[in-house]
Amino acid sequence: MPDIESKTLSGHSMGTIPPEIVYEILTYQFRDLLRNDHPGTAEKFNENLATFVKSNLTANKTFSHICQVLIYRYCNLTTAKRFHGLLQTLKANRALCNKVEVADFQELTSIGLGRSSEMNKMIKNLTNETLLEFLMLTKANLREFLACENIQDDLDDNIIKYILSPGKVLTVVDFCGCSGTSFTQSFIRALEKLYHLNKSTDQHQLEPIQQNYQITCLGLNDCTDLPSHVLWKVFKMLPELQKLDLSHTSIDDDILYNGIPHWKNLTHLSLATCLQVTPRAVLEFFSHHPTITDPDNTSTLEWLNVSVIAHSSSWNEVHTMFFLKKLCQHGHNKTLQYLNIGGLPLHIASSFSEDPITESTYYYQCRDSLQFIKWNFPKLKSLSIKGNTVPISTLVEFLTPIEQDYPNCVQKLKVLNVSGNSYINKWTIQDSLLYTCSPSLVALEVNFESWQQIEKLNERHEIIAYRYKNTSSIIKDTSTAEQVKWKCYIDSSYGRRYWLYKTDPFLNRDDLESKSNLTRYDAEGHKIIEIINQPDFLKFAQNKIMLGCGLVPQSGIRRKLCYRDLKPPVSQFLNRKGAISLGNTPLPIVIPTLPRGGWRIIHNEDESNSDNDNRMVTIPRRTPLLSRPALRSNNGPARPDPIASNASTAAQIRDGLYWDRSVHDLRELSLQEQRIQDLADEQQELRTMANYEETDDEYLHDPDLERRRSQLRLFESSQLRSGNKARLSLNRENSSTGSFLSFSHLNHLRKHKNYYFAHPDEFIYDPNDPRTTQRYRLHFEVVNEYQVFGCIERGMYRYYSLKA
Repeated sequence: MPDIESKTLSGHSMGTIPPEIVYEILTYQFRDLLRNDHPGTAEKFNENLATFVKSNLTANKTFSHICQVLIYRYCNLTTAKRFHGLLQTLKANRALCNKVEVADFQELTSIGLGRSSEMNKMIKNLTNETLLEFLMLTKANLREFLACENIQDDLDDNIIKYILSPGKVLTVVDFCGCSGTSFTQSFIRALEKLYHLNKSTDQHQLEPIQQNYQITCLGLNDCTDLPSHVLWKVFKMLPELQKLDLSHTSIDDDILYNGIPHWKNLTHLSLATCLQVTPRAVLEFFSHHPTITDPDNTSTLEWLNVSVIAHSSSWNEVHTMFFLKKLCQHGHNKTLQYLNIGGLPLHIASSFSEDPITESTYYYQCRDSLQFIKWNFPKLKSLSIKGNTVPISTLVEFLTPIEQDYPNCVQKLKVLNVSGNSYINKWTIQDSLLYTCSPSLVALEVNFESWQQIEKLNERHEIIAYRYKNTSSIIKDTSTAEQVKWKCYIDSSYGRRYWLYKTDPFLNRDDLESKSNLTRYDAEGHKIIEIINQPDFLKFAQNKIMLGCGLVPQSGIRRKLCYRDLKPPVSQFLNRKGAISLGNTPLPIVIPTLPRGGWRIIHNEDESNSDNDNRMVTIPRRTPLLSRPALRSNNGPARPDPIASNASTAAQIRDGLYWDRSVHDLRELSLQEQRIQDLADEQQELRTMANYEETDDEYLHDPDLERRRSQLRLFESSQLRSGNKARLSLNRENSSTGSFLSFSHLNHLRKHKNYYFAHPDEFIYDPNDPRTTQRYRLHFEVVNEYQVFGCIERGMYRYYSLKA
């Protein structure tokens, strides 16, 4: 029970338990309670939040402060009255404003308790004035703004202009479901204020006054009324996008191919059911657009949704195969974990054995679409082929792991959407091969009739399949076979979607129904809080991109990728004098994170090979430097220093480093530096108003100190090449080869920080307790999946992601 845990912690002397440890413990409790689906009512969020507050808030000062940090970090605003209460609290206590990071309006409803939307407008708890006031109060640390259709009329041009304009740390913006005349006109007026006045009739000649380098995640799902040229203006303002959801928008061919800028960091993209986009434009985009084709891009695609409505689409089998080959040609097949091609027709061969595999430059070549996906998309965990008629034998062959030793073709598929497949019906749904052929598969999405057949099979709504040891034998011995239990997932809130999932004791439990319908009490009459989480497979079935970081982040990596400027604090609660900290106020990013130009390295590895001498690499790394910079001619490539070239020993051959400023606009850089200084002054003023004291984190990450440390690192000596007997240090003292080798050996034995996240199978916690080791391995795997898929959020995020 949560209150027992809190009393146990509060019973210890808080001088012996650092607040950071208490924070980690309460964070786990807060996340479990807020994601709890018990009780099964609309007020479960309020009840679970009240349970957390009652259990911890009054324990002591440390608990009270940490509770405030957790509660105000994620503001889930379900009613206008709750928003009004939060606003009044922030106005009365300005110190709390700096704790608000997420403003989530996705569950807000304007109708309830007998009131109409017109009555709520007269009450004025949530209006454009109060919403703008809330944004101004929380601008120091607000990271995510998640809207919904119930506040679309309250988003006027001033609010939209404030959200899209730079100068804030706001990183995640979601206008999911917002449409209508009022919202569209406000959006157009806001963009007019953000662009230079230009009398030219050519819209493509317009330039934004200032680009926003802070926003990395943008959601326009179901914003059907925004014109295509409005979308183009938004894209041009946001050059650092990493996640973009354009599902069911009015984007057309011209904007898709000519209006989208070069995004070098794009990892998540959704073009689902964009009715004005033709197959030709999609294929040209994935064939020639630099966002997809540039090999120097920082990231490749990890999440992609290009599903269409099958009966109204002009896609054919040739288009689909061409699209898949282009993904392979540009390397996206090696990183994609989610691929939704629902409605796109597939070429299905009669048998995989009749379709030989040939290896080409970029991919394994074959004619069958499923076999092509199986061989060329090794990291795929979720695949939707909705609306395609595929025989069960072909599906089984597709899901069966490749027997040959091909390490790049390991089957990792966990969720497969085969709804709309006429071969899977109420007569064939009980085929055991479909449930046992893949060791990694945990869920199938099927038609209602097929799902209903399993749901009516028994009271437990489950089916038992058998994995036989000898699959080729005619006689099937069930006594020696392994049982595999699959179960129907029953939840009426997701519309017309039906799943069968494989149960396990950790992530996809089979006792959700029995626990969610019972309320238990202990011997003293106290209510027992049951933590019931939805099955883990649902995160792979989402149609909508999970833009933000969730209630409580499960991994700092996702926050680092989205927010980019976030650095782990030394202490989140105490400053140097021991007083309670109000939190950090990071500076917004107002310049590109990857500016043009940079350090150049000239490698002089072989004095006899001129080609190697002229090779340049733009990625900085730790290498020994020339005592004199390498020479670079004005009209030709870089050439090595003559002194270094004439050196006869390997120890005298070193690398040259110089900064290439030829592509920089110095005037623009000076303007950007001035903007940074103005923002720093504004942040300092906010800190002074709140009696702010500098934290250890801000001191250690001061830009001046960072610059000095980076300059020192430039002159660090690196490891010697083979044949060298000694290495030079900064103080010109020689270190022996033996000590260097021993240090390297120890460094090799020590795993780097996230080693087991990439190699979970190598982790062994306790040889005598394999169950605990398995739980740790699952933890590593879930954290890695969280970086791409997020988690199963409560409320509207879950509804929009899983609705039909």
